[in-house]
Amino acid sequence: MKLLKNLNLLRPCSEKPYLENAYVVIEGETFRSISTSEPEGEFKEIMDCGGKFALPGLINGHHHLYSALAVGMPPPARIPLNFTQILEEVWWKLDLALDRDATLTSFESGLIDSLKAGTTTVIDHHCSPSFIEGSLSLLGETGKRLGIATGLAFEVTDRNGAELFEKSLQENLDAAEKHAEDPELAALLGLHASFTLSEESLKKVAEVLSRKVGWGIHTHLSEDRADEEDAREHGYGSVVERLDHYGLINSNAMLIHGVHCLESDAERMLKHGAYLVHNPTSNANNRIGMLPAIAAECLKPGLGTDGMQSNMIREAKEGMLIRSSHLGGGDTGVDYQALLFDHNPRVATAVFGSNIGRVEPGFRADLAIYDYHPRTEVHEGNVFGHVFFGLDAPCDVMSGGRMRVQDHRVLGIDENAAKQEAADQSLRLWKRMQ
Repeated sequence: MKLLKNLNLLRPCSEKPYLENAYVVIEGETFRSISTSEPEGEFKEIMDCGGKFALPGLINGHHHLYSALAVGMPPPARIPLNFTQILEEVWWKLDLALDRDATLTSFESGLIDSLKAGTTTVIDHHCSPSFIEGSLSLLGETGKRLGIATGLAFEVTDRNGAELFEKSLQENLDAAEKHAEDPELAALLGLHASFTLSEESLKKVAEVLSRKVGWGIHTHLSEDRADEEDAREHGYGSVVERLDHYGLINSNAMLIHGVHCLESDAERMLKHGAYLVHNPTSNANNRIGMLPAIAAECLKPGLGTDGMQSNMIREAKEGMLIRSSHLGGGDTGVDYQALLFDHNPRVATAVFGSNIGRVEPGFRADLAIYDYHPRTEVHEGNVFGHVFFGLDAPCDVMSGGRMRVQDHRVLGIDENAAKQEAADQSLRLWKRMQ
């Protein structure tokens, strides 16, 4: 067993959100006990944290690691005027240009960024049409090497033709079967979005989904009005109704965005127990609208970044500020602290089938540790302010009971070599995009 002592625990949305001078006992990969009195017993390792502060390891409810090499890339030749054109001129060109080497570098770069920001669980939604077979296993191997619990899904779509549709569908099924017993990996059936799938394709998706008990889809849902317009053209009242017609909305479904869903859609999602994930900075960047406050209240969505960034505290803070900019004085906002520290643990625990995201006995031993010297008092009533407006980057990060980042350095990885590889691969990728 391992003992961490002299640690100030910040646990937003917990019964006791602040524990000063806490003792944390870790057995194997999980927390065994958390207390403010010294535990009895013999410990193989004792770590004196010296009064540092710690959060639960953070969770990204929806990421696109394949976008990691997009930072600084040349702008598109034709300026996109709407959401569909953004996909056509930027992201669908980028994902098609990814080969195995660029994909691996994207995975590694994005996961390193995540880990250094204190994120120890990433539910990813991948797409590399020129490198399909084995791509999800490559992602899983990269996640395990860095100690990040990783959700696997490959984007199924009609836009690249029937052959690649079938290969993408098979890649999801292969990953689900291959990694079924691995507690650090969770495979879902990835779909791009309803508006890029025909009726015949949705029938095939439903047939594949039915082959595995307890399996769910991971799909973009009603991100833009174009998705809803397409569903109506197919004779449905909404995208949710269309997917539900094929039995794709179930208690394991991960539905991403939901910006333009109807009230009846929320009722249908609640009935099936599906999970919604909100991505505020991506919504703002793509100018597609804002998740209605009533949906955030009744559906209790998780929080993701949609590939915009890997820093979850920043995502929550920026999401809160984006929404606040549209509110009047005294108007009720959305509790982004709850999305990050309450809803995300529920989502991740359901996806992985094990307890993730809280510093409580029986949960995976994930911690983001900060060398934080607050200039004001910390107490149970002001944890939110210190987390959202005080903390910077964690100095140390632990996952599964093992230290993964120490003194801001990722252990077991040559970060300089990784950055150089990313720089080289990005130039090749951008050239292929042309």
